[in-house]
Amino acid sequence: MRLSLSIGAALLSLCWFVLAARAEAPSAWSEIMSSKKMEVCVVPAYPPYSWKDSSGTWQGFSVEMAKDVAKTLHVDPVYVDSSLQTVVLDLQSDKCKLFFAFNATPERALAVDFAGPVYTLGFLLLGRKGWKPPGDHWADVNTPDVRICYNIGNSSEQQLKRLAPKAQLTALAVPNDCVLAALSGRVDAMIDGVMGVLGAKQKNANLGDIFALQPSFALPSYAGLRLDADGRLQKFMQRWAEYNRANGNVTEWLLTAMETVGIKRDMIPPGVQF
Repeated sequence: MRLSLSIGAALLSLCWFVLAARAEAPSAWSEIMSSKKMEVCVVPAYPPYSWKDSSGTWQGFSVEMAKDVAKTLHVDPVYVDSSLQTVVLDLQSDKCKLFFAFNATPERALAVDFAGPVYTLGFLLLGRKGWKPPGDHWADVNTPDVRICYNIGNSSEQQLKRLAPKAQLTALAVPNDCVLAALSGRVDAMIDGVMGVLGAKQKNANLGDIFALQPSFALPSYAGLRLDADGRLQKFMQRWAEYNRANGNVTEWLLTAMETVGIKRDMIPPGVQF
């Protein structure tokens, strides 16, 4: 009995120690205000989300949103290379303070915080040259005869596994790898968000057609942040997301970034909203 009480007391002391250490750690807000810099994680070569132009300057709607956040806070944005697979760890380790384009799953909410939604993301299929799905519903591609590629960590993964789990699913790490798989004929199609699919099609004329299968689905996309004791940065980002989405700034940043890579507004499938 005494041993149990001693162990319980030790665990309680350890818990208080961890909580106290977390409370004493500088908040993300304090670190940003002190350094006058805000580190933002971005995925390289992922237009229209983020990419570097010929002069080495970051472009993309994630970059433009980060610029606006930094401008509002009167600090400088600093862009940090990341990936869809490592960004949660990058936020946790304080490699960056912010990342746009997060699917806020319950599992991720155990590790990082969220603000938003910033916009809504619909999903499309992009086929290899000459390929068409057997029908216009997800049920039509839910067969082992259909080969579909998705990117690990992309929010399309859970929807694909829900709507077409019987298809031959190929998981690749880098966004452009699915494009190469479709170009080589290794897969019949790739799935991605509206912007990713339109960007891939614009850059690769040898890819096939774009398909909006039914039922259509879209997911809210959030800004991701480090879990923080005071939560001040999360509160600010929540207000920022609500304000800029309501007044149309977010939609304009999205559309402008797509136009930069040659995606005209009339190329966006009917019914797609951000």
